[in-house]
Amino acid sequence: MAAGRHGTSEWTLWVVAVSCALHVSEEYLTGWQAWAIGTLGIDMPTLPFLAANAVLVAAAFVLASGGWSRPTLSLVIPSATLFNAIFFHIVPTLVQGRIAPGLFTAAFLYLPFSSWALVGARRDGVPRASIGWALLAGTVMMTAVVLSARMLGPAGDRQ
Repeated sequence: MAAGRHGTSEWTLWVVAVSCALHVSEEYLTGWQAWAIGTLGIDMPTLPFLAANAVLVAAAFVLASGGWSRPTLSLVIPSATLFNAIFFHIVPTLVQGRIAPGLFTAAFLYLPFSSWALVGARRDGVPRASIGWALLAGTVMMTAVVLSARMLGPAGDRQ
């Protein structure tokens, strides 16, 4: 499983990394910060919002560069973005009956390309255990980010 090998699905890691940048742009431009206060209990000022997402985008590119040489690490971001798409964009849209900010990049980039990265990894011979650990780590990471934002943000101080 050499990195950059032709005929692999490693390219999906790069698409997920680009999707992270597009997703934060969509969230910012469509009012995610105001929406998150009422929906997720997160009051995230602009500077921390942009800083946290800059770290995510940078990590996505760094981890994508590892390809399948370190598959558990490389698949953490696609796992986190898949969880994010489903539980923080698609489900709230269905429950609220209104479009959640970030839904379009979540549904049309995160969902297909994060899934493709995980399925493609398996087809490329990445061990199931590596994929399983990445799914667990991505889920824990995304959950921890949301819970931390709730507890550390100004809205968390009022509770």
